[in-house]
Amino acid sequence: MAAEIRHMKWWGWGHEDVAFDDSNKPGLWPYLKNELKIKEIEWTRPVAFEDIDLPEQTTNEAFLGAIRGALDEGQVADDKRTRLIHAAGKSFRDLWLLRHGIVKYAPDCVVFPESEEDVAAIVRAADEHGAVLIPFGGGSNIAGCLEPRDRDGRMVVSLDMCRMHRVLEVDQHSLTARIQPGVYGQHLEDQLAEHGVTLGHFPDSFLHSTLGGWVATRSAGMQGDIYGKIEDMVISLRMVTPSGTIVTRTVPKSSNGIDVRHLCIGSEGILGVITEIVVQVHLKPPREDWHGWLFPDFESGVAAIHECQRQGCMPTVTRLNDPKKTALSFAFKQPKTGLKETVAKALKWYIGSVKGIDFGRCCLMVVKYEGDRAAFRNMRRGVSAIYRKHRGVCLGPEPGRSFAEAKFDFPHLRDYVMDRNIMTDVSETATTWSNLLPLYEDSLADIDRAICDTGVAPWVGCHISHSYPTGASLYFTFGCLQWEGREIEQYLHIKKAAEDAFMKNGGTLSHHHAVGTEHLPWVEEDVSPTGLKAVQAVKEGLDPRGIMNPGKIIPPADPFKEWGLSGEALGRFTGSGQ
Repeated sequence: MAAEIRHMKWWGWGHEDVAFDDSNKPGLWPYLKNELKIKEIEWTRPVAFEDIDLPEQTTNEAFLGAIRGALDEGQVADDKRTRLIHAAGKSFRDLWLLRHGIVKYAPDCVVFPESEEDVAAIVRAADEHGAVLIPFGGGSNIAGCLEPRDRDGRMVVSLDMCRMHRVLEVDQHSLTARIQPGVYGQHLEDQLAEHGVTLGHFPDSFLHSTLGGWVATRSAGMQGDIYGKIEDMVISLRMVTPSGTIVTRTVPKSSNGIDVRHLCIGSEGILGVITEIVVQVHLKPPREDWHGWLFPDFESGVAAIHECQRQGCMPTVTRLNDPKKTALSFAFKQPKTGLKETVAKALKWYIGSVKGIDFGRCCLMVVKYEGDRAAFRNMRRGVSAIYRKHRGVCLGPEPGRSFAEAKFDFPHLRDYVMDRNIMTDVSETATTWSNLLPLYEDSLADIDRAICDTGVAPWVGCHISHSYPTGASLYFTFGCLQWEGREIEQYLHIKKAAEDAFMKNGGTLSHHHAVGTEHLPWVEEDVSPTGLKAVQAVKEGLDPRGIMNPGKIIPPADPFKEWGLSGEALGRFTGSGQ
């Protein structure tokens, strides 16, 4: 099956011809305007492509000569647009700089391998001639994993895997699939559907991210409650490193010492390039549907999820919004007319007057059920009993179906708000059930306080979309008006507050967004000094010349200085106001 390969726009999320549409969401802008204390819109549109200046190219003729001898002419590109598309990921910091025409780093060229042999030739040439390689999937990463720079001034090459996008084999008997890494989410599922199977991995970036990117960053999808994170799906893989190719066997389980497969999963390109992945797949369920529930508060919703986990009664998707995220979800709603309006008003009266739920504290949950008729019915019945025990009120299928229809559109909202001078980004963590609510409350307060430090009204919300028998993730979204002239400093101050809160309250620095450069200051605290030594040893053993994605995962001596927010800057910032 041929695939149309389209990269995202250089300045934002999604393709050039797709934008966030608020024409059917009349409540959205009034909600944002009220929450963020906005008097009038201050438009901050991206600069024109023609006004972008890229850094001067560094050329390594020996490397270029070597790869041009191994690749076709169309597999190497160094035009301005291609370099710009591969110059950054999609964090707020990335996009703010791009939208203002500030491009500090860009790859000197981009190569498009079409086979493992191509990848091996490129890696050999880079290692021999001293070029740096940055593996590139869909470009959706928001943690700085794609930052194309090298402290030693070597030529930097983006290694775009998009032409390696085929499902090579599906084993119907074992329910495994052998797949190339550059396949985008939708194209992957389309190919698997021809065999009646699914991977079941649906991150928010699904339309614009790749299997290889998911594996390299330890991605999580919204069906992870049942199917697990990506590391739970990978059976075996192949990875080309400067020291040779790692090949692991396709077996269900093994006891062969240290799990080499897991050295590759989450390696973010610092060890090598993943060229082939064998994953567990699942028969496509014959039936699926979504429902919505409303809980009186976040604590009740958390308790309901926890009990479902303890009883082994988990829907395929469980997504619980806290009060702020719930209010934002309601602001997205399309207006109802006629009978639907009457029913909605009656339901609202019932929820408020009969059930006594405060709409200022309530929390929306969307769930997805799947399976055959009997499994579907039994799961829905069991889940409903648990939810009602914790004072949940069923809203029927409409809220869940509305979420399902728009679930991959939410990232477009960031371009919409950045056009209006609003900063927004996310920080996410995971912790145990016993620690979940304390971490949630303390992190919420610390992020809120950090935004207030900058003299603007805060908006901080959180949702749970991944849970496990031992705990769950907490996904925080924050937003505020940008501080003119200090936008990046403002962002880093808020981001630091979030990560500091996670660390001091027993969470992890990231549940599924990887380390990259954004999380470097907290790596040692998260994995321990000795754990970091182990990572460094593997890096030095497989990539002794440091050509693979340098500056990621392993922090420098002064990570905050490298990060962009010095101690002096922090001292000036806190409490200074606008």
